[in-house]
Formats: sequence, structure tokens, C-alpha cells
Amino acid sequence: MSVQQLSRYNAEKLKQIEKEIEQRALKTAQERMELELLAMEEQMKRKEEERIRLEKEQLKKREIERQREEAFTKWQQNVAKEQKQENEIVNHAQIAEQQQQQQQNNNDTAPESSLKEHHQILGRQIAHLSYKRIHLTSASKLASLPVYEKQRAYRHDRAKEMAKDKKKTLWMGIPGVISLMEEECGRLSILDGQHRVGMMAILSEEQRKIAEKNQKVNGEQESIDHKQVDLLAQLDLDNILVEVFLPQQRKNNADTVLDESKQQTLPPSEEQDDKAIIFTEINKAEPIKLLDLPGVTNKRTRDVIDYAANHFYDAFPEMFSPSQKCRAPHLNLDNLRDALFASEVIKREKIGSGGELVKWMIKKNDELKEVYTKDDDDGGLDGGKRVSDNALKKAIKHEFYLGLESTWLYK
Repeated sequence: MSVQQLSRYNAEKLKQIEKEIEQRALKTAQERMELELLAMEEQMKRKEEERIRLEKEQLKKREIERQREEAFTKWQQNVAKEQKQENEIVNHAQIAEQQQQQQQNNNDTAPESSLKEHHQILGRQIAHLSYKRIHLTSASKLASLPVYEKQRAYRHDRAKEMAKDKKKTLWMGIPGVISLMEEECGRLSILDGQHRVGMMAILSEEQRKIAEKNQKVNGEQESIDHKQVDLLAQLDLDNILVEVFLPQQRKNNADTVLDESKQQTLPPSEEQDDKAIIFTEINKAEPIKLLDLPGVTNKRTRDVIDYAANHFYDAFPEMFSPSQKCRAPHLNLDNLRDALFASEVIKREKIGSGGELVKWMIKKNDELKEVYTKDDDDGGLDGGKRVSDNALKKAIKHEFYLGLESTWLYK
């Protein structure tokens, strides 16, 4: 082989080698690019999954916040409605008091026997004892009377539940007696039975609707078709048994009211309060809470506790039970009120308002959430070791953990 042929051969060989190197470099670059694309796709997939997860969490938080806002709005509406009802009751009571005073002035010259037999508001009197009178009066008149100011808080939902239950036993009428107190000026107030009065007011309204429906039959307005009137329409709400305690001169008649040892147990502010003594005496056999007894605490403390307890009652209705023997994760409203009072949390935490107590309870609820939703060593929820699975599931579902235990009141 000549030098020229060798040179040409080497040149061709070199070009072939260069071409192979170039092809390998291109292949390597393509492989690297494919790996980078796969890495970018994986990264974008993880980011998309993270975005979706965060978006779901935000939606869940917004839904929870919306539910809380709706519950708060509902609570505000209920408060406004109850305030309106209270104002109407007060107005009716003031009108009734004025009418009673006017009638008393008109009857100054009337025979004593006639005054004892009939009362301007309560109507017919059936007995007159040395310390109280017995009347038969209508539920509508009782509904217009104010409630003793130190009485337990009136809850309309409780009255509605009582009305619902009463419809199952309409055949027995209205058992028991409503207790009133008459002051020296003649003003009346309900000492015991306010929820029964509320129940009767609800039933009376339903009776009115039944009467209107029957009056419109065939366009006639003169008579009611009694064949179509059910047991509810026949329930007698115009003759309710009422006892009226009269004002006592305990300084001059100490032996007829309370003995000296019992009088010494009363708080100084209520030493001469006949209504407080009678209210306590009536409710000794009732499951009344310590918080609701006159003289145990002041009105401000009760208002703070009632505000917070009613807030959670309205915000988490599924987590509250009417039974005082309810099981976890449920709470009973009266038990919660009494527990908040007995734990002295207001004094211990220096809480000055109902809103502050609500914030403190929300914080405790969040702390319990961390405890009960923490994962255990077996991969389950650590809270399952403390309470039943069903109780824990319901607490998690409704984001309400205060009914799982009571230790949060003392921490």
C-alpha cells in the first residue's frame, strides 16, 4: 500500500471514528434529556398532588368556618328572638300590673269576701290559706307573667321538647301545680314551672291553629266541627292549677317560715328574700344544679357561663344530649354549666366575659384534638386507647372533643 493510499485510509478511519463518537455523544445527550424530562414530570406530579392536597385542606377549613359562622348567626338570631320575647313578657307583665293596681284601687270599697273569690289576673280562687292562695287560671295568662329573676335560664327548646312529649299523654291533662309569688305591691312572678308554662303556651298556639282550621270549614265562622277536633284541641288549658305564695312578715312570724338555724344559712344579700327561700324549698327535690340555686353565685358569673355553654350548644347540637347521664362524646347542657362553675375556671383563668370563656374552651378543644388524633405505635389513633372507637369517630366527625373527658376543666 502506497503512502497516499495509507493516508487516505487513515483519514477515512478517522472520520468513521469521529462519526461514531458523535453518534454516541448524541445518544448520551438524548438519554440524559429523557432522564431530565422524567425527573421534571415526577416533580410536577408531586407539586400537583401537593396543590390538590392543600386545596382540599383549604376547602375543608372554609367549610368548617362557614358552619361556625352559620351557627354563630343562628345563635345571634335566637338571642335576639329570646330578647324580644322577654321584652314582650315584661311589657305584658307591666300592663297586667297596672291593671291589677287599678282594679285594687277600684275594689277598695268592695266587700272582703268578693276580693278573696276572684283575682284580676288569675281569675277564680278555689282556696285561701294563711300563706298562699289556690287559683284556676288559663295558660295564656300565665305566659304573660314574668319569671323570678333568680330562676334558672328559660330554654325554649326544652319547652318544645316537653310539648312534644306531652302530646303522648294528653289524656291526663296538665298534672302538677304552677308556683307563683305575690309581692306586697301585688306584682306576680313565676317561682316554679316556667318551662311547663312555655310548654302550655306552645300547645295553646297549636290549639288556636286547630280552631282556625275548623272555623274555616265550608266558609262558616260561627261554630267548630267538634267531630274533627282531636285530643289536643280538647286539652283544657283554661283551668291550670296555680298556687300563689303570699308575702310573709318573717320578722314577726319567724316560727311560721323558717327556724333560726336555717335563716342563718342564707347569704346576707338574700336574708329577707321570701322568693329565694320558697324557690329553694320547692327545688330541693328537683335535679336543680348548684349554679342555679339563689345565693350560690352572682348573676355575672351565671351570665358568663350561660353565654359560653349556649354557644357550644348552638354550634354543636349533635354533640349535646338532653339526658344528664349521657355518655362520651356527648355533653349535657346543664351538666356542662355546673362543671364550668364547680371547676372555678372563671376565677382561675381570670375570665371576664362569655367571649373569653368561649376562646378558652376552643383552645382546650384543640388541645384534646391533638391528643386524641395522634397516631400510636400500631398505626391507629392513640385516642382509641382512652375511649371507644365509636365515641372517637363521632368526636372527629364533628370536631368536638370536650365530651370525651373532663380533665380539661382543671388543667
